[in-house]
Amino acid sequence: MKRLIIIALCIGILFVSNDLFAQKKQRSNIQLGVKIAPSINWLKVTAKDFSRDGSSFKLSWGFISDFQFADKYFFSTGFNVLSMGGKMNYTDSVIFGDNSPARRGELKRSFSIKYVEIPISIKMKTRQFGDLTYFGQIGMGLGMRISAYSDDDFYLPGSSTALTTNDNKIEDQVNFLRFSMILSAGVEYSLGGSTSLFGAVTFNNGFTNVFDFKNNIAPYVAADAVSNSLDLTIGLMF
Repeated sequence: MKRLIIIALCIGILFVSNDLFAQKKQRSNIQLGVKIAPSINWLKVTAKDFSRDGSSFKLSWGFISDFQFADKYFFSTGFNVLSMGGKMNYTDSVIFGDNSPARRGELKRSFSIKYVEIPISIKMKTRQFGDLTYFGQIGMGLGMRISAYSDDDFYLPGSSTALTTNDNKIEDQVNFLRFSMILSAGVEYSLGGSTSLFGAVTFNNGFTNVFDFKNNIAPYVAADAVSNSLDLTIGLMF
């Protein structure tokens, strides 16, 4: 009976050792990571009668999966929770009471839109210089809207006092999908083994129209803008 137990233990140890060895070998080609990304966001407005009115500061975060497929080349993916935004103004009309006619004025809107983004990119690394490794990255992102809000300031002609409303839910005015190009350059600092800190500057350039609404004053004019961000990405790979 003891021999059977010893044999079973030996077989179990062999299976566990083999599994650990396989996992270790696999991990050498796969790196996982987490990141946060404070960013400056703005809208590139192309529609007639709409204009850009400044930028906004946001904070995004995400997870990273890097798969090495050649020496110093990685296929990088994961997911990001993007906070995008920007400011835009245009002429609009507002009804001030149930029986009041619509009054025309200037609407200044600050947008806050969140997406879950799936990035797909190629990461290229240099050889290691001391504890530092430099990298560049290029790829695409597919974002899916999860929330959209605006803070609105409406000014009547000749008035410097705004009618202000905050946290207006505007998901019906924002397109669900967002496609973008992602460019990044950064540096990794080795902490030993496969663990490293990294920092990068990332440009996320939108391709598709953010909005899905028309101007109340000129209903034939649709809002048209793409969202961009410049991020300072900080994270940990392990």
